Amino acid sequence: MRSLLLLVIASVVLISMLAGCSGEPAIYREPDEVITVKVNQEFIIATDTNPPTGYMWTATVDESMLELLSATIESRKVEIQEEEQTVLEQHFRCRALKKGNTEVQLALRGPDVIYVWAEKTFRVEIR
Repeated sequence: MRSLLLLVIASVVLISMLAGCSGEPAIYREPDEVITVKVNQEFIIATDTNPPTGYMWTATVDESMLELLSATIESRKVEIQEEEQTVLEQHFRCRALKKGNTEVQLALRGPDVIYVWAEKTFRVEIR
């Protein structure tokens, strides 16, 4: 009976630890912050967007260092002048492939897709 109880406790602890490791990836919004991840770890770069205007961000990555898994539009609640408002963000979800340093370059392009209106560069350190 005692060994069965120990087995149950050990199983619960192990499952809890595994569940904690499978959380959502960290979200980075500031280009000044270096993104530090491990190989095979995922992360999200988020930037404000306004799709109805026709302006969208595009991401460029070194495909030998990072895999761009998805690009989505997400909403989040923020407080602006003491009022809760919903803002839209573009999320670029990436996975680190190998050790080293690289960058994710974002470019804001208009409906013509040619002219770049703004740029952001996120530095990534993969350990």
